[in-house]
Amino acid sequence: MTLMPNPWLGLDRNPAGGSYILEIDRDFIKRNNDRYASSPEKKIMVKSIPEPFIGCPESARLVLLSLNPGHSEDDEEQHRGVELKEAIFRNLRLEPQEYPFYPLNPAFAETGVGRWWRDHIDKLQKETALNARTFAKKLLVIEWFPYHSIKCGLGMKPVCGVSQKYSHQLAKQMLKKEGVVLLGMRAKNHWVNVDPEFETFRF
Repeated sequence: MTLMPNPWLGLDRNPAGGSYILEIDRDFIKRNNDRYASSPEKKIMVKSIPEPFIGCPESARLVLLSLNPGHSEDDEEQHRGVELKEAIFRNLRLEPQEYPFYPLNPAFAETGVGRWWRDHIDKLQKETALNARTFAKKLLVIEWFPYHSIKCGLGMKPVCGVSQKYSHQLAKQMLKKEGVVLLGMRAKNHWVNVDPEFETFRF
């Protein structure tokens, strides 16, 4: 499978108003957030940089499928920190960095993304017996939906066209890649709706 062009290359690093949204997604996000005006936990957090995937597809040997990035109260401020912002954008553009899975970078250990992922993959990393730098090259997480929210209020049907399609194509490409182990973390039905082959994987 040939992966479609990366839409995240078009994400503005310094958007007017501070909202990190691809133009092709703007109308949907507005409709969604208007719909959940009285349920802020389901609103899309546009002041945080989207994280549709984290890690390097070329070097990854373990792929985790999830639903969408969560949100902590520190995310918006931390995403404006020079080093973390640079790491997120390098990841979005598939550019090389020392820790491709940047939550394992010691510099980000006390950030929301660093704390959350370290808590959830610490046992897994220990089982691999790999140090953080090496493990960061072997791990890739792909989100079904790219934008942050406290809770996901979305149904199983993709809603953001090109940006979601890119992640879904990436997941299907990794599904076919030799030597890769794929595991589901969340949202099995969402992923099965993308491709029935995901039904066969452990969630």
